[in-house]
Amino acid sequence: MADANFEEILKAVRSLAPEERVRLRKWLAEDERNGRSQHELGAAQSAPRRQREMRWLSQHEARYAGQWIALDGDRLLCHGPDARKVYAEAHAAGVKVPFVAYAEDPNDFQWGGWL
Repeated sequence: MADANFEEILKAVRSLAPEERVRLRKWLAEDERNGRSQHELGAAQSAPRRQREMRWLSQHEARYAGQWIALDGDRLLCHGPDARKVYAEAHAAGVKVPFVAYAEDPNDFQWGGWL
């Protein structure tokens, strides 16, 4: 079944008895809740690396204020005014999922409360 495609699996699911469909639905929901999906596992594994990027950003953000920056860990890949170009350049440098963020100006005060 490892080589089965979506259509084959869908056909097999449609042939299940109603109580087996309920069992499958419960298993899928539990699997999602437990974070066993590949997406969630990947995000959990990348968390320490993103901490390095956030630390770099807090230390160097003012220098690149008003620009988009791309990081890989604590390594600056590129920066510029266009987020898409920055992402594309970082991706072209061989980083599959670069950390891209907009560098805020620390002197630019923004307040969202009531007066």
